[in-house]
Amino acid sequence: MPAFDARELFAALARHGVEYVTVGGIAMQAHGAQRLTQDLDIAIASSRENLDRLAAALEDVDARILGPDGRRSRSVPTAALLGAGDQWHLLTDHGPLDVVTLPAHLGPFSEMRARALDTTLGDLTVPIAHRDDLLRMKRAAGRPQDLADVELLESLGDGG
Repeated sequence: MPAFDARELFAALARHGVEYVTVGGIAMQAHGAQRLTQDLDIAIASSRENLDRLAAALEDVDARILGPDGRRSRSVPTAALLGAGDQWHLLTDHGPLDVVTLPAHLGPFSEMRARALDTTLGDLTVPIAHRDDLLRMKRAAGRPQDLADVELLESLGDGG
């Protein structure tokens, strides 16, 4: 598996103007959580134009859909394919990337993006999900790791 390099993934997203918000472990870290992660998780705007931009960014990093066996498949994530699902696990030249579209009960992407915190990573602007949005997503997912993340975020209070 390629070494994880979030900066290169963020750079590809920026080059193509992809509308996204960082969620998952990197967002947890940005809110003060001491949590290791070896992948980048993003929530995206699901417009056709944004899916086209995302597909171009994914082509830049040679992304392939991660198969059920955890191996990189030959399947290229095209805009049409990305639009047909709501969650994708990808492997890129710079490590794993998970892409999700927001379920309707979490509200429109535009509202999540408006609440996101823009942080800088070198010359890049990286949108990080607001703590409240991250908590909502984690609760909705309901997996043991997500529920542990909820407890961790709540223990940090609003200052994270």
